[in-house]
Amino acid sequence: SILSSSDVIVSNGYSFRYLITWLLSRKPFVWIHQTYIPAIVQPIQNIQDSFRALLGRIILPLAACNVYISGAVERQIGGIKGVIIYNPVETCFRKLPIAIKNDFAFFGRMIPAKGVDILLKALAICKQKNKIYRLDLYGEGSSLNQLRELAQTLGVASQLSWYPFVQEEALVEAMNAAGAVIVPSQWAEPMGVVAVEAMACGKVVIGSRRGGLGEVLESYGMTFENGDAEELAKCMIEVRENLDLRLSLEEKCYRRAQDFSIDKVASKYLQLFESL
Repeated sequence: SILSSSDVIVSNGYSFRYLITWLLSRKPFVWIHQTYIPAIVQPIQNIQDSFRALLGRIILPLAACNVYISGAVERQIGGIKGVIIYNPVETCFRKLPIAIKNDFAFFGRMIPAKGVDILLKALAICKQKNKIYRLDLYGEGSSLNQLRELAQTLGVASQLSWYPFVQEEALVEAMNAAGAVIVPSQWAEPMGVVAVEAMACGKVVIGSRRGGLGEVLESYGMTFENGDAEELAKCMIEVRENLDLRLSLEEKCYRRAQDFSIDKVASKYLQLFESL
C-alpha cells in the first residue's frame, strides 16, 4: 500500500478522517497549518465548537510535527510543538523591464476583510494634503459596487482604475508596472503571499502589521496598524515623495523575497522529513 511504502505522511491541514489509519501505520505524520484554527483560537460559542476545540487540542500533539506558515499562526494555535516554514513564492514572480503606470496598486478580493475601503480613505487623506496619486485595483468580489460608490463619495474615483483578477504572467507584469503595492487587510493575514509576490518583483510593499503579513514585512517594507487610514496615508506619502527611501525599500523587499524561494522552502521540508 501507499502507506507501507511511505516514510512520512504529510497533510495540508489537520484532519480526523484518516487519523486512525495513520496512527496504526506507525509512520510519522506532519500537519501543515495554512491558517488559524477557529475552533481552537476563537471563544467557544456552543457545544459543537467546544467539542471541536477539545479534539483539536488532543490530536494536534499526535503529529510528529506541526508546520506553521508563519509565527502568527503558531501563536494563534498556541502551545503545540512545531516549526515555522513559510509558503514559497512561484519562480515566475521576478523583476521585468516594464514602465511604471501608477503610483500604487492593490491585488486581491474586493471583500471587507481585505481593507480596500481603508485604502480608498487613505487615498482621500493624501488628496487633502495635495498629494494626488493614481491607484490601480485588480480584483473582484462582493464589495466591488460598494467600493466604487465609496470612491465617488470620497472624491477619488477619477484617480482609480479598476481591473478584474489577473493571473500568471499578466499578474507578474501588473505587479512590475506598479509604483508600489499596498496590502491593506483588515484581518490579521496568516502570511500574505501577495506581498511576497510583489516583493519578488522588486516592489515596495505597504501592508497592515498584524498577523503573518506584518511578520513578512517587518524591517523590510512599511507597515501600518490594521484599519488606520491616517497611518496608511502617511506611509503612502513617504514612499511616493522620498525617492531614496523608496529605492532602499525596494532593495530590502527584493532581498526579503529570496527567503521564500521554492528551493529554500523545499530544502527546509526535506530537512524536516529526514529528521523524522
